[in-house]
Amino acid sequence: MAKKQLAALFICSLIVFTVGSGLVPLLPIYAGRLGADSILTGYYLSFAFLALAISSVSAGWLSNRFQRRKSILMVSGLLMVPTAWLMGQVTSFLSLSILTALLWFLAGIVITTTNILTGLFVEKSERGRVFGIIGLAAPLGGILGGLASGAIVDRWGYPALFTLDALLYLLLPLFGLLLTDKPAAPKLQKDPITQHKNVMVSRAFLFLFFASILAHIANSQIVLGRSLIMDSHSFDATAISGSGAIGSIISLPFPVFIGWLSDRLGRKPLIMICYLASLIGLAVLASASDLWHFWIAMALQSIIGAGVAVGSALITDLVPRDSLATPLSWYGATQFIGYVVGFGGMGTVINWVGLTTSLMIGIILCLLALLLLVIVPRPTPIVQIEAG
Repeated sequence: MAKKQLAALFICSLIVFTVGSGLVPLLPIYAGRLGADSILTGYYLSFAFLALAISSVSAGWLSNRFQRRKSILMVSGLLMVPTAWLMGQVTSFLSLSILTALLWFLAGIVITTTNILTGLFVEKSERGRVFGIIGLAAPLGGILGGLASGAIVDRWGYPALFTLDALLYLLLPLFGLLLTDKPAAPKLQKDPITQHKNVMVSRAFLFLFFASILAHIANSQIVLGRSLIMDSHSFDATAISGSGAIGSIISLPFPVFIGWLSDRLGRKPLIMICYLASLIGLAVLASASDLWHFWIAMALQSIIGAGVAVGSALITDLVPRDSLATPLSWYGATQFIGYVVGFGGMGTVINWVGLTTSLMIGIILCLLALLLLVIVPRPTPIVQIEAG
C-alpha cells in the first residue's frame, strides 16, 4: 500500500477515535447532569452504539452500491462538524441522545469506509501489519482524547469540548482529499470448488462474528463500569478520562505488534490473546479502588482493538476482493453490536444484582467467546485473482 494512502487512512481513523475516546468516559456523566439515571445512561450509550452498528453495515452497502468511498467519507466528515457542536448546546437528555446517535452513525461510516479501503489496497504479505497500523489509531486516539477531554471539561466546560471536537472533524474531508479510491474487482463466475470453499468461509465467519460480539459485550462492562465506579469514588473528569489515556499508553504497541505477529504465527491465536486481555481487565476492575487499578483495567480493555484488526486481516485473507466490503462491514459492526447489548443490559443488571456481579457475567461471556474461537474451522483461503 502506498504510504500516502496509509497515512491518510490512519489520520482519518485517528481523528474519529480521538474524539470518541475523549467523549465515551464523559458522556455518562454529561447525561447524568441532564437527568439520566444509571439505567437511562446504559440505554443512552446502547442507542449510540446501535447507530454505530447500523452505520457499519450501511457503509458496506454504500460501498458496493456507489463505489465512491472517498466521497462517502468526506461527506460524513462534514456532517459531523455541526452535529458535534450542537451536542455542547443541548439542554435536554432527549436532544443529547438524538445528536449522539447521529454523530456515532457518521463516525461508523468513516471507520468502516477506512477499513474497506484498507482491504482493497493492502497486499497479502502485509495485511496483519497494515491493519495493525490502522488499528493503532484506537489506542493513540485514546491517549490524545483521554488526556485532553477531561482537562478541557474541568477548565472550560462541556460546550468547549464539543466545539473543539467539531473543529477536529473539519480535518476529515481535508485528509479525505488525499485518498485514492477504486472499485472492487469484477466478480468472477464460481466453480464447485470455490462454492465449497465459500461454505467453509461462511461457517468460519459466523463463529468469528458471534465470538466478537460476545467479547465486546464483556468489554463494554469495563468501559461503562470504569466511569460509574470512578464517579462513585469521587474522581474528577480529568482522572476518569485520563485513566483511558494511561491505559492506551500502556497498550499502544499492541495493534501493530499483534498484527505483525499474525502475519507469521496465524490470526486465530492472536485474537484469543486479545479476548483473554478483556477477561483479565474485568477481574481487575471488579476489585479496583486506586487510580492505577483503573489504568491497568483500561489498558487490558483497549487491547481488544488489536483483535478486531487481526480479525479484519483474517477476513481479507479468506474473502475475494470483489466481495470484501460486506463481510468487513459486518465484522466491524460486531464491536458496536456488542456495546449495544452490553450498555443496554448493564444498567438493568446493575440495578438487579449490583456492579460486581455484572462484571462477573462479563468474565463468563469472555470465556464463551474464547470457546467459539477454539472451534472456529480452518478454511482454505480463496485464491484472489486481481483485475489487470
